[in-house]
Parts: sequence; C-alpha cells; structure tokens
Amino acid sequence: MRSLALILSLSAGALAFAPVAIAQTGQGYATQVNVTIGPLLASKARSFGPRELDYLTVELRRTVVRAVSHSSAPPQRVDLVIEDAQPNRPTFEQLGRTIGLSLQSVGLGGAQVSGTVVGPDGAPRLLRYQYYENDLTQEIGATTWSDAERVFDKVASQIRNGRISVAYRGLGPSPRGGEFGYPIDSH
Repeated sequence: MRSLALILSLSAGALAFAPVAIAQTGQGYATQVNVTIGPLLASKARSFGPRELDYLTVELRRTVVRAVSHSSAPPQRVDLVIEDAQPNRPTFEQLGRTIGLSLQSVGLGGAQVSGTVVGPDGAPRLLRYQYYENDLTQEIGATTWSDAERVFDKVASQIRNGRISVAYRGLGPSPRGGEFGYPIDSH
C-alpha cells in the first residue's frame, strides 16, 4: 500500500499537475493532500518562470504524501498553501534573462507554508511554517530550491508526527527576495 502512494505521487502523467493527491497508508487510510500557490508567490511567477511554481507545488505535495504514507496516525485531509519562496540559486528563467548570472550565483533562500491539517479525529489544526536562511556561508552546495525544500521536509515531518505548529525561523522574506539580476518591470 505504501508503494501505491509513492507511485501516485511520482507519476509524471496525471498527478504531476493535479491540485490534489491521495496518500494511501499501510493501515488502509486515505489522506487527501491539496497544495496551492499563494498570491505573494504567484506575483513572482514572471520573475522565476512558470515551471518553477509547478515544481514547488509538485515537490511539496510529493513530500507530504510520502510522509503521510509512513504515519501511524495519518490525517484525513491536508490543505497547504506555499505563501512565498526564495531560490538559493537563479532559476532557469532568471539565468536566461540576465547576462552574468550562473549556477554559481548564490542567494539566501527559504519558504513560507501555511494551511490546515484535519487530524484523524476530524479536528482541523492550523499549520504555519517559515524558514529563511540568514547566513550566506550555509549556502555552499545549495541547489535552486534547497532552503524551500528544507521547509517542505519540516512541514511534512510535522504532519507525519501529528505535531502541527506555527514556527517562524530566519528573518523572513525580503521585499524583493529571490530576484537575481535585473527585476522585471511589472508595468
């Protein structure tokens, strides 16, 4: 049964862009996992490139589905919103737009996720988690979305363990966070 959840979450066909995934646990429970993009992150789509928002959505959903499939007391439903994300390295779109950027360019990344987790008892619990790196020396070896993926892993771990919390780590997003190179004129 656990392998069914992994196969569903990794299938590149139908579920790669679906807004909902179903996690099947070893105990026979099914958990609905919904992931959407918040307005702040949606406003950065043009800077990051549309494929990056798809990647973040699929990655968070896949991480949560995998965690729920290993939970001893899986929730009934998980609704998450990726409120914001900042890349550690320039995205493909940013690399193509700005001369002088490379995959060696580095920045402080992070993400902010909020949502509701309906526990096995049917009680909804608010989840909010944010982490933004504040030390550039910690970014050696980082990929484009390393710190955002760190947030996704932490959120999934909280859901798996049933220890849902509100936690803010790091200084928070900067007003123009994640814009490598020249910003795109919004007019």
